[in-house]
Amino acid sequence: MIALSSAEAAMLYLCITMISLLSLWGYQHYQSRRKKIITTSQELFVCEYCHFAYLSDIAKDVTQCQQCLCYNKHNTYKRR
Repeated sequence: MIALSSAEAAMLYLCITMISLLSLWGYQHYQSRRKKIITTSQELFVCEYCHFAYLSDIAKDVTQCQQCLCYNKHNTYKRR
């Protein structure tokens, strides 16, 4: 049988506990950092007049800003 003093047993217990906590924290951190794909029916628009960012339906070509109530066309950006 292995002879352990009370100080060695306490130190072994603390080391096992710390390793367990660190491994649980690492697993949770890894899980929270994974990319999540969320599909929505809304898109982010920016008002041409007041530059307020708002969400609106993708299917609409003309949207209304919720802050200044101006109508905006669907923002199309050209790729270079």
